[in-house]
Amino acid sequence: MTDSSPEHRSSSHQPAPVNTDATTLSEYGRFRRHFLGLGGVLAAAGLSGCATGFSRSDAGTTRHGLPDQRGPTLLLYADVLDAHQPEYPATPATRLGPAAALGKAPWATGRSLEALSGVTTDATRALSGPALDRRPIGGSSALAATLWDLRRRLSADSTLTLENGQCWNGGGLGYLTRGDSGVTLSQWLDADVRVSSDERHLWPERVASLYRRFARPVVGCLDDRRNPEGLVADFTLFERGGARLAVVGASDPHATDEPRNLDDWFHAIQTASQSARDQADLVIILADTGSGPARWLAERLDDADLIVAARGQDFWPTLVDVERRHGDTVPLCFPGSRATGVFQIACHARRGKWRFESRFVLADPAPRDADVADRLAEQQHQLSTLRAPYSDWLDRPLAMTPGWLWRRDTTGGSWDALIVSALRESAGEQAIALAPGLRHDRRLAPGEAITRDHLLTLSGGHTGAITRRDADNDALRGLLERATDACFGTPMLLDASQDLPRLAGIGWRCRYSRETGQRIDLKGSVQGKVVTWSPDVTSRSGPPLWQLLEDYLSSSDLAGLPPRPGAKLSFVEGHPGWHPEQRPDS
Repeated sequence: MTDSSPEHRSSSHQPAPVNTDATTLSEYGRFRRHFLGLGGVLAAAGLSGCATGFSRSDAGTTRHGLPDQRGPTLLLYADVLDAHQPEYPATPATRLGPAAALGKAPWATGRSLEALSGVTTDATRALSGPALDRRPIGGSSALAATLWDLRRRLSADSTLTLENGQCWNGGGLGYLTRGDSGVTLSQWLDADVRVSSDERHLWPERVASLYRRFARPVVGCLDDRRNPEGLVADFTLFERGGARLAVVGASDPHATDEPRNLDDWFHAIQTASQSARDQADLVIILADTGSGPARWLAERLDDADLIVAARGQDFWPTLVDVERRHGDTVPLCFPGSRATGVFQIACHARRGKWRFESRFVLADPAPRDADVADRLAEQQHQLSTLRAPYSDWLDRPLAMTPGWLWRRDTTGGSWDALIVSALRESAGEQAIALAPGLRHDRRLAPGEAITRDHLLTLSGGHTGAITRRDADNDALRGLLERATDACFGTPMLLDASQDLPRLAGIGWRCRYSRETGQRIDLKGSVQGKVVTWSPDVTSRSGPPLWQLLEDYLSSSDLAGLPPRPGAKLSFVEGHPGWHPEQRPDS
């Protein structure tokens, strides 16, 4: 069958009605983007057959008139983030979510993830086992070869490939090509549809051209002012496996270019989902929102049959059944990040309901199949050709790491230690260094070279301007309270896909499970400047983070790594997401 993919747009987005379920969100509007713009806040105040076994999940709502059918097979991935080479998986040892969601996915790590998901395979061990037991896997070439291998074994007219957020940015190649390499990557991965993501505010003057080059549907419930030349549709339709599918795009509610209040943002997605339900048998939401907001949407979008999360960079080996307000459930997928693998989801209609069989297929760079090995070699050659004009600059060795460099963690990793040390050195040792808890990670083993590409990964391919601000204890404590509320509070819509701030020059304590405004104690007083950096692309007040780090590395004798920044956390022992013993340097 052929795609039916005109840009079906819902009716123009009107403000949410007063009696909508989401109206209480307006009181939380003051939290939005407060930590993404740190300076402003202070100023204001597969291949080897390695896969999980198939797991089953049901969409809880009965769709009257839906015939029994085998249905489509979905292949989906998210958050590639310029991960082109095999890497040590950046799976966290500690991952704490809202205290009210203790024991729920995706807030578990290590052995607790396997225990709660009920899945223990080579694939899950590769992504959730002890850091020192892992080996490099994945990369864009391996992911492309994995998808090719899966498609050749599936029926072409039943297969749909979905690309969720943050696949055109994330590191040096996207930064230098201004999105061109991302379009090429999506074409290699043969995505049928993708969600509008960071490229929209990273390269606003050329994003329309990028979408035209992609030449396939791009979805996202945007307001007209942010929609580049009207090229982004609320949803698009496909026919696969005898079923009519609608793919709806949900954009990041905390994006720097998002002008709407949370009520109107949600109302646009809800309206598009309702319109999609009228035209489709199966409604899929690509939620480039972060993990908490994706769960929040799952609880409220009654017309959705399947929700796929992105931006939180979380992995869960099975679909997660989320209970909705009326007692039924909807499956939610957390597909992981950095080109480590792909979810394969078979959809079957039985007795008016969709049933899903899912498995995660690892993108392993050591194939045993000769045809796949040839395909992998071809992809690697194409990647080398794409990188050739930039490789000498990106791969320039700047220093050798004396220990494990890693980042993804609730309180901070050794990459964060380098960042806050460089910030303090630039502003004087009396300064306090404050960095956002971004999850963009590239793990390096002892003795490996640090390159510019690695440094650009730390800001997710954003410039990351350095800023200095005056602050006092009240301003700093208020910022930390807001940041911890985004991590640990409710509603989960506040989750901005960051971990706790990284702070050096003053100690602090965070009481997990305390109420809003009662979590933070500062151990000392703020004296002088606070130096920080911001991933906000509109912030141009100082040099970019990667240049600051390169200067720091060139002037430092990196015989050892500085101490990691970190809050003292209370009441977290025994949490399924708290396994600090599995950190690479433990």
